[in-house]
Amino acid sequence: MSTVLRGSSWVVSLVPLLSLGFLTWPLFTVLAVRARSWPVAGAALGYLGLFALELWTFRTHETVFDISLFLLMVAGTAHAVLVRHLWFRRVRRRPAPVEADVMAVDYAMVSAGGVAPEPVLAEPVSVEEPVQRLLDEIDELVEESMRDGEPQVGYDYDDPTYPDCPNPYCDEPWHGLAITTRMERMRTHGEVDLDYDYRDDDSPVLCPGSAFEGEWEQPSYEVTADRWESAPALPPPDPEPDPVVALRARADTLWTAVARPAVLIVVASWLLAMVSMFLAPAQWRWLTVVVGVMAPLWAGWSYGREKRLFPDGYARKRLRARRSAPAAVVLMVWGGWLPMRWAWEPPLDPAEGYFALVIACAVACLGHAVVQIGRVRPVAGASMDDLTETDPKAHGENLVVLGFGWMLFGLPITLLFGWILGYLAYQPGAMWAAVAVNAVLVLAFFIESGAVKIMTKTRDDGDLPMLVFLMIGVGALLVWSLLRIGATQFQP
Repeated sequence: MSTVLRGSSWVVSLVPLLSLGFLTWPLFTVLAVRARSWPVAGAALGYLGLFALELWTFRTHETVFDISLFLLMVAGTAHAVLVRHLWFRRVRRRPAPVEADVMAVDYAMVSAGGVAPEPVLAEPVSVEEPVQRLLDEIDELVEESMRDGEPQVGYDYDDPTYPDCPNPYCDEPWHGLAITTRMERMRTHGEVDLDYDYRDDDSPVLCPGSAFEGEWEQPSYEVTADRWESAPALPPPDPEPDPVVALRARADTLWTAVARPAVLIVVASWLLAMVSMFLAPAQWRWLTVVVGVMAPLWAGWSYGREKRLFPDGYARKRLRARRSAPAAVVLMVWGGWLPMRWAWEPPLDPAEGYFALVIACAVACLGHAVVQIGRVRPVAGASMDDLTETDPKAHGENLVVLGFGWMLFGLPITLLFGWILGYLAYQPGAMWAAVAVNAVLVLAFFIESGAVKIMTKTRDDGDLPMLVFLMIGVGALLVWSLLRIGATQFQP
């Protein structure tokens, strides 16, 4: 394991501790799918049960809550450290054994003018069992050697401690054999000459070997020139970019811009909930106007940049072909206006204001889902460009990555900072509104990804179970946040 991968595995292993146990079960769920390990999947299910128990016993059974929190944080971190090598282990699939028959043929000596007898065939002997036994032994040796990670000594995957060749004219690591021009030529071309024999190689020597005792000599100009002249010529540059790549990039820009108001509404609601922790309701209820103007401002800014980003008539043609997209934009604008009624009408209860923020984000995310799912919906009379402008598989994977990003970074930051700032805040319970709006966005990304994978039939075997598993956990966190908002006694 290289230094970068080793450091990354340590960072990932600390996720249970840094997220206060909230992301322990999603971490092991992803690891179980990545490593295809049933024990890790069982551990993920156990951590999910502990997470549900922690939510159930919050402020009702403090002892059970503390034990569950300790196991999710400390035990989950220790477990993640022990199995961290599974993140970078290649899943090996043993090839099916090839049936082979061994035939012994006995040929008699043929005298001059004689007739060769028919070969005598012995009974076929199956070697399936010896071959399978050998494969099993090789697998056991590989697993045993890789159990504690890759070795720290010897040249293995760019080990930084491995010494360099002492020859000042050689930029290779330490090597015992001499490097010849013919060897370097095969390496440059990426092909091995099947007739090559090192003992018969009489080509000029580039480096006599790291163990050479004597004075180092710089290779002659003729040897160096022959080395570089033998290098394969680079392929000519592509005179024109791939039109499909440019078409898909333009479509991604368009539909991302159309769906962006939903993300802006969620971000504005999250910031409003965090700021409201330090303000009285009479002060921060006027900030709900910021949530309402996000979608119109973005729509106006995108309209002003349309001619610079897209060809003439491109956006208009795409939006007319999928009329659900303009309707989704109207829905997102309307959703952003919902919290503004708290500013114009007589002051509502703080809990009702926070519920209005969550509902606004849910409506905006519904419009986001209409846009993202509508991208892969076939349109009657569509041209070939319209059919190829979106890669369904890449689109579904991109939505999964976005959901994971908001889940692994947005939720832990909200919980951690909300818990710390809660000791200094005027309204500590406002933290749960920030958690709820973040959970709504994560659920939207996962639901959109599942819908795209189902509609386009691009899902793998473990995609839907993983998405359902994650949606159950995030949905439980959303329900718990709403319950906490309703049960909290906010300051007037």
